[in-house]
Amino acid sequence: MLYILVFLQLMVQSAFGLCVTSSKANLRSGPSSKNKITWVAPKFTPLLKLKKKGSWYHVRDQDGEKHWVYGSNVTSRITCVAVKVASANLRVGPSSGNKLADIMRVDRYTPFKRIDIADNGWYQVQAPWGGKYWISDNLVWRPVKISRVSY
Repeated sequence: MLYILVFLQLMVQSAFGLCVTSSKANLRSGPSSKNKITWVAPKFTPLLKLKKKGSWYHVRDQDGEKHWVYGSNVTSRITCVAVKVASANLRVGPSSGNKLADIMRVDRYTPFKRIDIADNGWYQVQAPWGGKYWISDNLVWRPVKISRVSY
């Protein structure tokens, strides 16, 4: 039963998460390039997909703000995360016992592409500037839509 729940959680995450793949993406107040830019999101910014209208996605960011993003700027094929705490340490290996990475600390909202997951809940991530690091999963936000299932 536990395996089924984990599988369902992974399916939900991949079905609703989007990741900015362009160097930056203009997020807008409506589904048109004529609408006001509400935020310019950097590469690997994670977004929660709410719905699709034509080539545009209605999304929510980690602060709960809603925007529209053009489809060619995002993908659901990769998983991205962003720092959700004021600052987070980056490590060379998957535990707090590993030494700090060359870039030791990053600020809230720093986005990453998730490239691996350790058994102990640490993510190996790639930064927009190319560096690869390890960060604890409890320090990052990822777009997951929680659904209640009863049986």
